[in-house]
Amino acid sequence: MIGLLLPLATRIVGERFAKLAAWSFLVLLVAALIGAAIWWFTDTVSDARNDGVKAGVTAERAETQEKALENVQTANETRAAVRDQRSRAAYDECVRSARNPANCERFLPE
Repeated sequence: MIGLLLPLATRIVGERFAKLAAWSFLVLLVAALIGAAIWWFTDTVSDARNDGVKAGVTAERAETQEKALENVQTANETRAAVRDQRSRAAYDECVRSARNPANCERFLPE
């Protein structure tokens, strides 16, 4: 590689500094290649991290929505049980929240 660079370096800087210029160019080329590899690696790792974060956020949202749907389903089932005339759930709910439990006798099932 140095043999290829020596004629060019001799033309540019002269005979005295030709080897130094050729080696300097080679060192700069290697440093540029190492820098490019480091930049590519950090960019790839950063992209992978961002993709992982997005996947984690999506999974968390799906899990949260599933829990919310389960809570809504439970609330709807409870509401239906309270409204059912054959159930004692309306009476139990009234007794829990009433100041005077005697007012809740109208919710007792027949």
